[in-house]
Amino acid sequence: MILTRLSRVLAGAVLGAGLVSAGCSGGGSSPTTPSTSPSTPSNASVGGSWSGTATDSSGAGLMTWALTQAGTTFSGTLTMTDNSTGTKGSGTVSGTVSGASVSFTMAVPSGGADGSYTTCSASMSGSGTVSGASLSGSYTGTNSCTGSVSSGTVTLSKQ
Repeated sequence: MILTRLSRVLAGAVLGAGLVSAGCSGGGSSPTTPSTSPSTPSNASVGGSWSGTATDSSGAGLMTWALTQAGTTFSGTLTMTDNSTGTKGSGTVSGTVSGASVSFTMAVPSGGADGSYTTCSASMSGSGTVSGASLSGSYTGTNSCTGSVSSGTVTLSKQ
């Protein structure tokens, strides 16, 4: 249950997209063909502290991510608190950024949660979008104590 909720809270994340201009050249009285520059999307910045909510098949909770970004990859820690039981858990989050899109994996190891969930572990994966200081996404996964984690959504704000 807590790991399932922990998985829910761990979910999440999403990136900002950049725009690239294409240039045209021409001249004289003869017809010209437009010249297109290759586009290079700007990847969203996800490094830093994020906090918000996560909800999945086990319930709702609060979640935080503390991330470090290097190019198109990110990694860091996550913490979550189950709204109904107050159970807390911690683990890792990692993923990739492409434009405004993010793909992520969250993991809470055995011993990462308190209370009756100390022997449980959970892993989830998902994808989402970053828009400015907001990250939202969806995820699914498994919990060693409660089974599958489904219908996960995460909504985080950069602090």
